[in-house]
Amino acid sequence: MNPTQASMRTKTQWILPVLFAAALALLLQHFLGSIAWAGLLAVITWPLHQRMLHRGWPPLASATFMLVLLIVSFVGPSVLLFHTLSSELASLQRLLISFNQTGVPVPAWLSGLPLVAEPAVTWWLEHLAVPGGLNALVRTTLGDFMPHLTDTARVWGSTILANALYLFLTLLTLFVLYLHGAAVMHYIDGAGQRLAPVQYAKLRRVLPLSVRGTALGLGSIAILEGIVLGVAYWIAGAPAPVLLGVITGYLALIPGGAPLSFTMVSLLLFGQGNSAEALGLFTWGAVELFLVDKFIRPKLIGKRVNLPFLAVLFGLLGGVSTLGVIGLFVGPLMMAILFGWLRDSTPAAPLVLTPVAPDPSGDAHGVR
Repeated sequence: MNPTQASMRTKTQWILPVLFAAALALLLQHFLGSIAWAGLLAVITWPLHQRMLHRGWPPLASATFMLVLLIVSFVGPSVLLFHTLSSELASLQRLLISFNQTGVPVPAWLSGLPLVAEPAVTWWLEHLAVPGGLNALVRTTLGDFMPHLTDTARVWGSTILANALYLFLTLLTLFVLYLHGAAVMHYIDGAGQRLAPVQYAKLRRVLPLSVRGTALGLGSIAILEGIVLGVAYWIAGAPAPVLLGVITGYLALIPGGAPLSFTMVSLLLFGQGNSAEALGLFTWGAVELFLVDKFIRPKLIGKRVNLPFLAVLFGLLGGVSTLGVIGLFVGPLMMAILFGWLRDSTPAAPLVLTPVAPDPSGDAHGVR
């Protein structure tokens, strides 16, 4: 086989699998998120699953236990949060019923507003301070916004059903990976070694380290933010600081969760009249969030794959802005692959051009 035929055969070996992979991705485009999340969770939790198998657990029992453990870990805090919110909503409902029967008194701060104090107090006395005024205002407002609320509820209902389906597919795929992960990796390793043996070997080495390093960094930061902000809630005098700290820790696992948490607690304190405590809590949360997101989180995530600080930072920011939550794992992984290639590459030998003497027949061949 001459070099041209070998080159054409190599290109053919690459083109056909790439085209098939693109067609398969197009076919499964609506379910790639579920498959990706199942793969990530399998990579993160695989050492624990393997440890249980080595201790004599049957594969089915270990897979079932791992799945139940993951569900309880994420659903448990959500149930606790909804229970707390339902209690608070019940208290709010009783307060609103009382206000509707007696009228809502004019708050003291309203009369102190510059420029708009007098018309605001007049409006309040006419609409809210009278018995039944709150109910009438709610009916009027709902009547104006009911078409928009109906459309929003319909969209939210479809979104919830779709997410429930994706969650079920993710858990089902994860369960199958727990049972047959070794066979799946056997076929993937075989295909990777045939198509790109050198590049696949690097990817196979970097992917588990990057994914588990990201998970370890995110988990450590969530625990840290839950503790630090929980203590801040206690100092500021927020109700149930331990519960709020636990909720903050879980919300810190997703982008924007921690700032949402301490902002809501700050608003709660402000509504209770503790404006200084609310401002102090919000300021402390903002400073802590800046330090964690810009310095501590990239350091923890990049430690296991030996990535520079800026590489992890831009990987996290780019991944989240492009792919959402799953970008927290994809961004650092791509940076780890990039720096693995850069570190393993060797500088090419300089190209030496040797002039060729002109042919006696008059043809000039340039360089060889």
